[in-house]
Amino acid sequence: MNPLAATIKQQSSHAFTPEHARAALQWLHKMSGAEYWNLAVDEQAELLGGVPKRTYHEWKRRALAGEPVELSRDTLERLSLLLGIAKALQIIAPAEHSELAYRWFTTPNQNSLFQGLSPKDYAIARGSIEALYTLRRYYDAARG
Repeated sequence: MNPLAATIKQQSSHAFTPEHARAALQWLHKMSGAEYWNLAVDEQAELLGGVPKRTYHEWKRRALAGEPVELSRDTLERLSLLLGIAKALQIIAPAEHSELAYRWFTTPNQNSLFQGLSPKDYAIARGSIEALYTLRRYYDAARG
């Protein structure tokens, strides 16, 4: 298990710290790149609960500078869910086509749950933490 996943997994027994928040924001910054989930800043902010872009930029600036960041429990929970979704997609993707783990998040899905939207667009359109929980449960069930 990678260090970030181990850190986030500790939520059940330990409180999140500003260092956890920093690591999670650094991970989201990486995953937002075109080679991964291709998330615009507006989309990143929306996935984190619709935080103002200015606030998100400040969090990201501090995280990328290696500084601890104070985040709400809701924001940390959303980051944890996104990490879990990414991990489930990596497990589902065939080893010889690991790039599918990234494309599946951004590709329209014909499952009735998504109504033709990509999982990314589904989560953003609903804007709720429940949408992230739905994605997490969906991919956890798919991986068995």
